[in-house]
This record gives sequence, C-alpha cells and structure tokens, in this order.
Amino acid sequence: MAKSFASFGFRPELMQGIQDLYYKEPTAIQEEAIPLILEGKDVIGQAQTGTGKTAAFMLPILNGLEEGKRDIQALILTPTRELSIQIAKEVEKLGKHVNVNVLSLHGGTDIDKQLNKLKDTVHIVVGTPGRVLDHMKRGSLHFGRISTLVLDEADKMMEMGFLEDVEQVIVHTPNQRQVLLFSATMPDTVKKLAHRFMKQPPHIKIEGKQKTVERIEQYYYVVNQSDKTDALVDLLEQEQPFLTIVFANTQVRVQQLTARLQENGLSAQALYGDLSQNKREQLMKQFRDIRFQYLIATDIAARGLDVEGVTHVINYDLPNDVESYIHRVGRTGRAGQKGKAISLISPRQKNLMGRFAKTTKATIEERILQAGRHLDAGRRERAEEREAHFVELREQQQKEQKKEKDKEFAPIREAIKKKTKVKPGYKKKLARELDELQTKYEQNRKRAEAIAARKAGKTAKPASAGKPAKGGASRPGDKSQGGRPFRPSAGKGKSRG
Repeated sequence: MAKSFASFGFRPELMQGIQDLYYKEPTAIQEEAIPLILEGKDVIGQAQTGTGKTAAFMLPILNGLEEGKRDIQALILTPTRELSIQIAKEVEKLGKHVNVNVLSLHGGTDIDKQLNKLKDTVHIVVGTPGRVLDHMKRGSLHFGRISTLVLDEADKMMEMGFLEDVEQVIVHTPNQRQVLLFSATMPDTVKKLAHRFMKQPPHIKIEGKQKTVERIEQYYYVVNQSDKTDALVDLLEQEQPFLTIVFANTQVRVQQLTARLQENGLSAQALYGDLSQNKREQLMKQFRDIRFQYLIATDIAARGLDVEGVTHVINYDLPNDVESYIHRVGRTGRAGQKGKAISLISPRQKNLMGRFAKTTKATIEERILQAGRHLDAGRRERAEEREAHFVELREQQQKEQKKEKDKEFAPIREAIKKKTKVKPGYKKKLARELDELQTKYEQNRKRAEAIAARKAGKTAKPASAGKPAKGGASRPGDKSQGGRPFRPSAGKGKSRG
C-alpha cells in the first residue's frame, strides 16, 4: 500500500484538503484505482461500502479540475438522494482549496432553486438518474463537454430500475470521456452496461473484510430526540469512562453539548472544522495528556485521530453512512485494548443500525436505557412546559373570543355613547337591540357548549326527570312544570256559597 497520498503526485491545493480531513494512508481501493484513473483509463471498481471508494474517484477528478472553465467537467450518478447529498459534501470538503463548485440534483427539492444554481458556474454535478434526466429534457443541463462520468453504486441503480434512465444520460455524453463504474456486486445488468459503454476497463476487486474489531463492544439505545441530551449526561455518569469521544453531526450541536456537559461539572472540550489548525493541535495534545476527559467532535476528529486510552465512543448523532460509523468506532479499542461504542438513535434509525451491523459483520446490540436523575428531571420539566404552553393557548383563545365579541358589539356601543341629537326613543331602541344581541350571543354559546358536552358524553339525564313531585301530581299551572303560576280565578269564577 502507498505510504501517503503524496505519492500520487496530487496538486498542492488538493493535498491541503486531504490533510484537513486527516486522511493519512490510501485504502486498498484508492491505492489500486487512483493511478489508473490518473492515466485516463476507464475503471471498474468492485468494493463494499465503507472502503473509501468516493475518494478513489473524486481525488483524480479534483486533481484535473479546470477552475476557470464554465462547462460541467464531471457527472456522478447515484441511486439515492441521500448518497447524492453525501458525495456532494465530500467533494466540497476535499476540494475546499481547489475552489470547486458542486451541485447535487435529486428529488424532494425545489427544482426552481436547482435551475437558478445551474445558471452559475458548476464544475461537478452529482445526482440521481431521474432528476438529472428531468433537467436534460428541460434543456437546463448539458453534458456535451464533460471529461468524466461516474456510475456509483451501479448495482443499486439497476435494482431500482434506473437502467433505461442511465443509458439515456450516457448517450448524451461525448465519446471521448472517461467512465468510472463502482459497485459492491457485479450482476449481469451491470456487466452488460460496462461492456456497452466502457473501453477495455481494468476490473479492480477488493474483498470485503470485517471492518470493526471484535474487542469493541457495540450497542445502542433508542431515545427520543427531546431526551437525548439528558440521556447522554446520565450515560456518562453511569459508565464513568476514562476517556471519551462524543460525535455529533454539526458544529452547533457540538458547541451545545460541550456547554451542557461543562454545566454539569464534566471536563469537556469541543473540536470542529472552523477551529484553527493550532487550536486543534492544542486540544488534541491536552486530550492525550488527559487534561480533560470528554472530547465532543464532528467527523473531522474521526479521521486519523489516534489516542491511546479512549475507552468509549458515543454517537450522539448517528452518521448517515457506514464509512463514517467505522471511522468513529475505530477511535476506541486501540493498541489491543477493549472499548465501547454506544449510539443514541431514534426509533426510525433502527434499520440503519441493522445495515451497519451487516456491513461491518459485527454484533450491535439494542439495550434498554435506565433513566437517571437528569433524564427524570428533564422529562418532568418538559411535561410542565407543555402544560404551561397549552394553558397559554387556551387563554389566548379566550382573549380572541372576547375580542371578536367586543368587535361585534362595538358599533352599537359607539352609537349609544354619541352625544349627537337623535330622534326620541332612538337610543332606547339601540340599547334594546344591544340587549337582544347579547342575549342571542349567550344562547348560542350555551347551545354550543351543550352540543359539545353531549358529544363528549358528559351530559346525563337528571335523576328526577319525568317523575312527579313528592306528594302527588303537579298542577297544570304549577311553576315547577314550566307553565304559568296557578292563581285562583276572580270575577265570574267566584265559588258559590
């Protein structure tokens, strides 16, 4: 294996991007594929996910990029939206100092925004076959001058029924372009595609190996997003680790977690991409010297980070790809020591954990999280906040109802208050109309409340309904029966004698 990426003769700007990502040595697929791609040959690379194949085709493309050229220079077709976004981000990181403009074209995104971006200079397009073909039919995308076409995860694209779309895209590319095909397996459909559109490509096959060592104990907890931070603090208090790296997916999340751990008296520091090189080196020296126990980091720390004594790796946020998971987990269990890799995941991410376990050929166990003092207190606090929120909503609704009522009666009230001369009895008429409106409003309100109560099953028939009063039947005119009060008749109705 090549000792360093410098042996490939990459341009200095690209080497700086490689160093920023802490890439140290090429993987097997990179070592074999990169020299052939740099020679301009068509290449078939067969390797499992997580072997570094994205960098295997992206580094040669970025090395030959012409920054001043307005035409699209490379097209990368992928089977899924998630993979398209992931590759585009990888291109941005590797090409940070090359000034590359990359655009991900996939479904689920406003096509008008993509059309606007295509009006500017785009060097590399990454996209799914369907969306790329859609832009080609609109005339917003042309590949007549591309130099490299990459078919990534070709077997998955064939499984998903993209063969016809892929062929339509390929025939609209120039004959003198380089075709790179990467696939985990080589079914007949992929072989036929390669035979039809590639020129005597060498076939590089990297055998799959177990990616995570057996001495690392891997398991996960299913946790709601609102409980995650409290669960992390409880977990650290229960595990009592020696040295721990906690991974999060964004810089903001890293900063938030670091502040929370520090508030709870835990010695934690944050490591992320925007820190200067000197600051990162200082932090890593302090971590190696055990000046603090908890390093909260983005994936930049997973690359080439070699610290003896790291007993725990915790995925606060789960990475989207197995390659990142392998790099993270590999920060513990080094130098023959044992380690633990713990992930906090949402219920929807259980399938993703299953794929990680299958790809790494490792056992990743689900465990039940025992709530500690932070998680219990946090849940009570969030329940109180929700109740206060609902109370506030009810009060706001009542205020709005009162406001609407006042708005309805406002014209009449204003007319009554006016001191202008009016016809005799007009103000009394207005006051009477106001009383009638108020009475009608109250009747409607009570009727609506009664209907709502009946629907909720809260109304019940009074126990005395339909029964005669004690002491005999009531008289027809009895007030208690809803009629007029009974009075003895006068005049002609006088009793005789």
